[in-house]
Amino acid sequence: MTALGRQVWGLTIPAVAWAAHFIAIYALISAACAPRGLIDIPLMFGLGIVATVLFGIAALWPTIRPPKGAALTGAIRVGGLIFAVAILFDVLPLIFSSGCGG
Repeated sequence: MTALGRQVWGLTIPAVAWAAHFIAIYALISAACAPRGLIDIPLMFGLGIVATVLFGIAALWPTIRPPKGAALTGAIRVGGLIFAVAILFDVLPLIFSSGCGG
């Protein structure tokens, strides 16, 4: 892979991690709060924490180890940090909800 290709991957991995985390968190909420109750609330919290840790590491990985000789190292680091913070904000509905009622 070329240096530019590694830089593009470094820029896009945090965005993909955030999007996947967003989908996973709201899928968990939908599964727990469905009329059938597909999963219970404690399982929703547990899986949400696991998803947050895994996708947070994926978002921060290019920040920790940017591509060597990358001209876009600053953008890769800032983008990774921004998407890591976005992942933390995605999990707020799980933290502040005690159940599925309003």
